[in-house]
Amino acid sequence: MKRLFFIVMVGLWGAFIALAFVSPETLTTVWQWTTDLWWPFKLVVWILFLPWMIGLLVWQADWSFAARMAVIAVLALGWSAMSFPRK
Repeated sequence: MKRLFFIVMVGLWGAFIALAFVSPETLTTVWQWTTDLWWPFKLVVWILFLPWMIGLLVWQADWSFAARMAVIAVLALGWSAMSFPRK
């Protein structure tokens, strides 16, 4: 189960970073969709997808592309390292 969680974590971060380079407007659309949700659903989405929601929050910042990607990379590495399966 821990390995599956790690694989999902890395896979979703990989998809996030790929979208940032290939289709950044998709990340903006996802952010807009989540902000338009009714607050109980928004709360559930934030709880279930907290690391990626923080990544989307960073993505919406008025920083340079390099700064946003640096922060997102640190988030991705940190969350992935924390979810690495240990015995």
